[in-house]
Amino acid sequence: MGHPEPPWGTLGLGREFHTWHEFSCFFDEWCERHKVLFIIASLKPLVSLRRHPLHTQPSLAETLRFRFVRLICKHSVLPPNPETIDCPASVTLRLGPKKDRLVVIEASLEHNHRLSEVEFAHYFKRHQLEASMGLPIRITNSVSKRFLAPDLVWNLEDYSKAKDKGMCELLSQLDGLFKSDPGAKVKLVFQEDVAVLNSIFLATSHMRGLVQRFPRCLYMDRAACVNGEFDLYSVLCEDANGRGRECAYCVARRGVPDLVLFIVASLVQSVPDIKLQVRCLTVGAGVTDVDAVEEVLPCARVQICRLQVLEALYRKACELAAPKEDKVRNLLHNMANASSPRIYSQYLSDLEDVAPLAFLQYYLETWHHNKGMWAECWAFERNRDCPFLEHMSFHRQKLCSALGLPLGLAACIRGLLDLQALRVEVAALNEERVSDLYRAACPPESAALVAEELGLAKHADYHVDEVPDGFLLHGGGCSFVVSPDLAACSCSIYVSSHRPCRHVFAARLWTGQPLYDPGLLPSPLGLGGQDAS
Repeated sequence: MGHPEPPWGTLGLGREFHTWHEFSCFFDEWCERHKVLFIIASLKPLVSLRRHPLHTQPSLAETLRFRFVRLICKHSVLPPNPETIDCPASVTLRLGPKKDRLVVIEASLEHNHRLSEVEFAHYFKRHQLEASMGLPIRITNSVSKRFLAPDLVWNLEDYSKAKDKGMCELLSQLDGLFKSDPGAKVKLVFQEDVAVLNSIFLATSHMRGLVQRFPRCLYMDRAACVNGEFDLYSVLCEDANGRGRECAYCVARRGVPDLVLFIVASLVQSVPDIKLQVRCLTVGAGVTDVDAVEEVLPCARVQICRLQVLEALYRKACELAAPKEDKVRNLLHNMANASSPRIYSQYLSDLEDVAPLAFLQYYLETWHHNKGMWAECWAFERNRDCPFLEHMSFHRQKLCSALGLPLGLAACIRGLLDLQALRVEVAALNEERVSDLYRAACPPESAALVAEELGLAKHADYHVDEVPDGFLLHGGGCSFVVSPDLAACSCSIYVSSHRPCRHVFAARLWTGQPLYDPGLLPSPLGLGGQDAS
């Protein structure tokens, strides 16, 4: 016969936790199961043990947070009655011998008083152990969901220095951002009445400038899993060359409600001019709670990526082992691409005849009610391919190469800011002179793209590889070869007219060559009479 499980579960001496988040989640569930209330009585913050931690590995100070923590029964300091209860229940953790995990060294789990489920329901809050130990609740309540002022970030960092190394490192990154970019917009959202960080909204001045110039179509999706607690959401706009450009980031704790509405509202607050200019917002199939977005963007249509919806439906049909699966898939495809609501209804009727009840119920509850957001006949622009997948795929490639996930919050923000920073120093660039020559070299119908051409090169959005024929630039779904002398390009603009293009500028920047070179641009008087493509 096996031994019965101890009455207090598996929390006991020697239990190990590799992150503070792991312990917090375990302890929350354990307390909920047994209806007990604990608070932190004493602690010792963990100073980073690595002087130069790996870029791909969060610092231990951020993941473990403490070298010593003692939790005691809440009734020892906040009893339900006026008389103090000296309850012996306590749990103590200490940094393990290998300095890479927390180990339970004390577990006194018996209480000397009655446990009240009503009282537990009133006081207990999940994630409370993950609250910042250095930030007062009155401060986190007041700054939550508001754009931070640079001097406030410095004050918050000063609060956190002694007790919360991870929060201090995060605030240090934001402090550095404001010093280099005073026009950046940042929000920190904390759980009300608990100093638990739920999300970070971030838009640099450059990102805000992009969405102000190109507000018509926006794209949003969960772009990456930052770590076991947080996901990264990105908002992209589409520039004049049809490329997806980052215009906002949001790092959010999983399960945070109304996240899409918060991101969209924050973006509009950071760039108010776009409120009436956005015509379409396309989101991924995994993004929910989009119904209220049109209240913030009154002139915009909200769409869900059609191909992702179909992929989700195909997976569900496969999971349920639907009979006549091929026919079900064909009907779903026809519904998604129906040219009118009447045709959509016809295919839906056919689906009801062949699909199993479980799948049909899933479809009606999950996708039918918002069919206007993903079926072709209700699309924002009919009979046109949506570039959502292309933009997001390229964006995720850049994130993977730049961030090296998983990461702590401070390292994630640092990586995102590095991704937005200029690849090389271009302070000596005489951009006005280059722009004048570029405009002179291009026909009038192309002049509107000149600033964007220069901007793409200046911000080095291409990946460059050296190849036998010169330099291969690839990005945004396109590839071009720039000659070894960095003067010619394989793109149609250069090939047909021998006129400069953004790829030449980008290659010169990425290889460290001066961007302005008298030989780089042709003389406006010697164009040879050829038209640009």
